[in-house]
Amino acid sequence: MEIKVISFGQIAEITGREFVSEAGDLDSLKLFLIQKFPELSERKFAFAVNKKLVQENIILNQNDVVALMPPYSGG
Repeated sequence: MEIKVISFGQIAEITGREFVSEAGDLDSLKLFLIQKFPELSERKFAFAVNKKLVQENIILNQNDVVALMPPYSGG
């Protein structure tokens, strides 16, 4: 299943801003990302799927857009 991955902030410095990947769910995507970019294992980041912040493992669908979001604070 092909999905688009976009990254922001410090995460984009590691992975690049945008790429296409294959994953069936968020857990398998996270595993893939840590294998491909070992530096991510030391970073905290959140997932947003199709512009909605997600904290649990969900099934991904063809053409979903997954955003890797670094920690942020309001002000």
